[in-house]
Amino acid sequence: MPAKFIRSNAHLPVKNLRATLDYYRDVLGFGDEWTFGDKDGGISRNELRLLFAEDENFANDINNEHHRLPLLWFVESIDEIYKEFKNRNIIIADELRLHPYGLREFAFVDINGYYIRVAENAGS
Repeated sequence: MPAKFIRSNAHLPVKNLRATLDYYRDVLGFGDEWTFGDKDGGISRNELRLLFAEDENFANDINNEHHRLPLLWFVESIDEIYKEFKNRNIIIADELRLHPYGLREFAFVDINGYYIRVAENAGS
């Protein structure tokens, strides 16, 4: 069988692991969380898996008043997800719209300051 690359996943620094897992579960609707010790863990929703490492200084270096690290989540049925997030009272930083590069997207900022773009191919 030929070798192939499957996916990439960042191990994101967060300010507080427990608060981050709680936020992703209770506010964003994720589940199946896991931890390894006090500073390492992850959570998932459908096929999206997120990995976190508690490092407050690193998280603050990445996301602050000067810049934010953008993350891009590809989804299916973006209209339903957008409606769900609005119903969950998530503050939307950029409303759902079609971009000239062929993606429909909206964005929000999570509790660690990550600028999360939620996107779907316009033809989907």
